Amino acid sequence: MQNALVFRGFERASGASMALIAADHRSKMLAKYPAWTPQDGALLVVAPHPNDEILGAGGLMQTWVAGGREVSVLSVSDGEAANPGFEGLANVRRGEVREALRKLCPTHVSVTRLGLPDGRVTEYLNRVRNAMLSFCRDRLTLIAPYEHDGHPDNDAVGAMCVDFARSWNIPIARYAIRAWGRPACSRPDPAAMIKERWVKFALSDEARRAKARAVQCFHSQMEPAASEPAGPPPHAAGQEPAYEAFVL
Repeated sequence: MQNALVFRGFERASGASMALIAADHRSKMLAKYPAWTPQDGALLVVAPHPNDEILGAGGLMQTWVAGGREVSVLSVSDGEAANPGFEGLANVRRGEVREALRKLCPTHVSVTRLGLPDGRVTEYLNRVRNAMLSFCRDRLTLIAPYEHDGHPDNDAVGAMCVDFARSWNIPIARYAIRAWGRPACSRPDPAAMIKERWVKFALSDEARRAKARAVQCFHSQMEPAASEPAGPPPHAAGQEPAYEAFVL
């Protein structure tokens, strides 16, 4: 998915091997998924940490904005717990996501920042829910983290988003990030990934290139000291998947 990008946790030989296995498994799974596109209207992309929105739905966001449709991002935390020894990491990550969105989309994407404590978002879910209320409108689609992805912030926000969407009768699609990078036996709920209704959103060549450029902006997350769980396994240059996967 990302040209020449090596995520934390895949640097050692054994990790690289697991990444290749996970990438191959993901590609085979994606090929079986039915095609999907959101309803015409605005998208609200909920990101527990800076870069979740790009890794999970960057291609969809680029496509939507390029088509003249509205995309908003709700940035829940600043991701400062990824590397506790990195002074000023919250500011760095906020700057990275701004730069990434500029490279991703041809026009401005609105970002609402909550600044909740990274790793403790579960304690503040009411604030996330209240922030989401201001985005409710006709023909809105919610793009949220998968509730079985394996990070406590992502799982809690994802589950809350599912309940929110059901309560307000809003279509929702959830993206997975960390679950793709680990074998099925070590996922928090491997059975859930199998039984869920997975779909794929096709990416144009431009969307794939734009997403690759955007991912490269997250320099602080390419350092081996970062403790946040790794994202999807890297792909060779020119081998970015032509789809993004979502759970409906």
